[in-house]
Amino acid sequence: MSDHPTIGGTLRALREKSGYSISDIEKVTRIPTYILKDLESDKFSSSGGTTYVRGHIRTIAKLIGADSQPLLEQLENQTGEVDRPMIDLLAENNVTTIPTNKRNVSYKTLGVAAGLVVVLAIALPAVLSFTKGHSIKSDSSAATNNSVTSPNNVVATKTSGVVVVITGTADKSWVGIQDASGAQVFSGQIKVGSSQTFKDAQLLNVTIGNAGAVNLNVNGKDLGTPGAVGEVVHLSFTPNQSNQG
Repeated sequence: MSDHPTIGGTLRALREKSGYSISDIEKVTRIPTYILKDLESDKFSSSGGTTYVRGHIRTIAKLIGADSQPLLEQLENQTGEVDRPMIDLLAENNVTTIPTNKRNVSYKTLGVAAGLVVVLAIALPAVLSFTKGHSIKSDSSAATNNSVTSPNNVVATKTSGVVVVITGTADKSWVGIQDASGAQVFSGQIKVGSSQTFKDAQLLNVTIGNAGAVNLNVNGKDLGTPGAVGEVVHLSFTPNQSNQG
């Protein structure tokens, strides 16, 4: 038997050293208990493959204060599988196809872009000089307008972090959630009638494989259905702000 610990053994040792139980990690990360136990036993099939395993390792490492990079390298050495981009993962789950052709940028397009840069470089100082004298007045007016509120208007208050609630409404949908560090917070299906809540202090990146099957609520605001049935959408949400893209 090899004297070198497996990735599962390393994860278990780091978790125990940090004082976390499997139940503690499940409550914070929302990674199911059975997946956490399988990870520590070097069983990766329940996670859906090594791509998901990497996301779980990043999430766990962040929680227990460990460096995820050596753990990911240990996983790669043990499984022989290198890290793969999200587009491959989506294709494996039948929620998108991998593009085969890349669009080439013509020299004409590059020339036009370079010309625009030159024009902006010449015009920008004049624009800044003109607007400098008007900025104080404009800022003052904006402040005055923003301070006036109608009794019937509800003034939005800042939230501590971003909160995303995803509810299944029409059919099941694969959902992937990543935080600001790129760690996989959640990866799985959300079925009709079920709901999942995700929170982060800075940012949540959301990928939905069947946008017409779920409803989104972000920071207390109902955004409705983010897309059509069968459509894949990639969204980013921050505190007090929601951007779809």
